[in-house]
Amino acid sequence: MKTALVTALHESCGYLQDSGWHQTAQLMALAANEIDRLTERVDELEREREALSAGSLRLPQVSSQNGVRIAAASSRR
Repeated sequence: MKTALVTALHESCGYLQDSGWHQTAQLMALAANEIDRLTERVDELEREREALSAGSLRLPQVSSQNGVRIAAASSRR
């Protein structure tokens, strides 16, 4: 579902192009598309979070036997 901001950005592009503001219109169209893309990604992440909290997805067990060691680094100044 498109927000009012995305709709307004898309609708304004034509008026800006007619007035000679081609690059500004392009930027506004790109911004509207990015807002749509980010909204879809947020929705996807929220669905995944809900699925995790419902217990429908099981995460694999963490194993410390994979040979990877994490060392704490400290620096002296």
